[in-house]
Amino acid sequence: MYLHTLVAGLPHADRTALDEASELRAYQCDEPVLASGEWTDRVYCVASGLLHVVSHGRASGADVVTDLIGQHDFFLGPSLSEDRYQAKHTLVAAQASSVYLIPVAAMRGLCEKHPQVAVKLLGIAIERTRALRGQLGLG
Repeated sequence: MYLHTLVAGLPHADRTALDEASELRAYQCDEPVLASGEWTDRVYCVASGLLHVVSHGRASGADVVTDLIGQHDFFLGPSLSEDRYQAKHTLVAAQASSVYLIPVAAMRGLCEKHPQVAVKLLGIAIERTRALRGQLGLG
């Protein structure tokens, strides 16, 4: 796995174990990465490219891009406490992208062993929320 700042300070053995547990996949522009309603046991980390997070409206054609997941950013499920979750949104490659699929259990294990990883993930989530609030004119 490329050296993401989230794991850069971890011991080599822990980085290697995460790399071995993860899978790198390539996606073409407009290719689905994860479908809404699909069950997954992965956290998605963008190594290169850009993903759209799409919320599906009730009416046909009412889909809305609610977030962008760029290089070095993560798409996490609602919680790391469960090994798998059902996606509430669709992820679509907005451009050719390389994405690491990291098992939720492996990420949770890193957070338990190295609390600074959990703090960094929380920081990423806070920054994403702050950016979204800014776009909505709420903060």
